[in-house]
Amino acid sequence: MRSRTRTLTLWWIAAAGGLTLSVVFHMTQAFTPGTVSMLGGPEIGSVYDQPSIVMFSVDLCLGVLALALLPAALTHDPMEVEESYVGPPSALVAGLVVLTVWMVSVMAAPAGAIVLISISSRLSANWTVPAVFASLLSIVVYELTMSTDLGIDWVVIAMAMGVTLALVGVGALRGSLIRRQARAAGG
Repeated sequence: MRSRTRTLTLWWIAAAGGLTLSVVFHMTQAFTPGTVSMLGGPEIGSVYDQPSIVMFSVDLCLGVLALALLPAALTHDPMEVEESYVGPPSALVAGLVVLTVWMVSVMAAPAGAIVLISISSRLSANWTVPAVFASLLSIVVYELTMSTDLGIDWVVIAMAMGVTLALVGVGALRGSLIRRQARAAGG
């Protein structure tokens, strides 16, 4: 059972991390010549261009969505002490929504990492496999909509899946340790 304080701490970590990543990303884009930026791309100081405002707005909206759903995705149930019960289905649904946007929005990335670790720490293939596919969907959506390159960059997808699988590994290790500690304390 996760305490309210722990959930709130994870939320603040995701919010601060997401806001920092978003500011750094958009400021870097603004001052990098030849990129779509909030300050008008190569002509720094010109009027705001529509693509950059759209990218910033999408990042902000999806980041807020991920942060709003983060507490629901981290919800645990007292029945989870039994190995047959993984958790409330609402936590899976909220987690999958967060994972479908975590690679599209820089602001949602820390929340997505936290959710991916949380879902995989429940040690259920019925939860972890959909989470990995939601992450893959997020990567493909980013490549098809937000990437400045034409087509899909398979190297980016491979690296993002590597990050996804590493986070799943961290979550599975965490879940195994927690389960082992619970068995030792109970028996």
